[in-house]
Amino acid sequence: MPPRPSSNPQQFIQQAPVLQVQRVLETVHFYQDVLGFHCDYRTETYGVVWRDNAALHFTQGASTQHGVKHFFWLIDVNAYYSEVVKKNVKITHEIGDRDYGIRDFGLADNNGFILIFGQDVD
Repeated sequence: MPPRPSSNPQQFIQQAPVLQVQRVLETVHFYQDVLGFHCDYRTETYGVVWRDNAALHFTQGASTQHGVKHFFWLIDVNAYYSEVVKKNVKITHEIGDRDYGIRDFGLADNNGFILIFGQDVD
């Protein structure tokens, strides 16, 4: 697990969804090799990946969940976009400033989960 956030939380430290996937090890490798996450636990049936203070857990199941999008707040969304676009990821929406005050982009992981990365527009 990454170090505790430095924002001095009163109670909640971090959120880490547990996502059901068919192939845990393949998913862990995608997050490591393509998205730059780290892994501190992996088996055939459970895996944990994280980057800075963002974590995801994967559990093996007969099917993969669909319809949920995961949003990650970033410090420099342009830099991360440049990092991952070189890895031939499936971009679901290109980087841009949105009318809701966020600069973001979206991609699909190897399971079809939609991941959105963004930051406030200054």
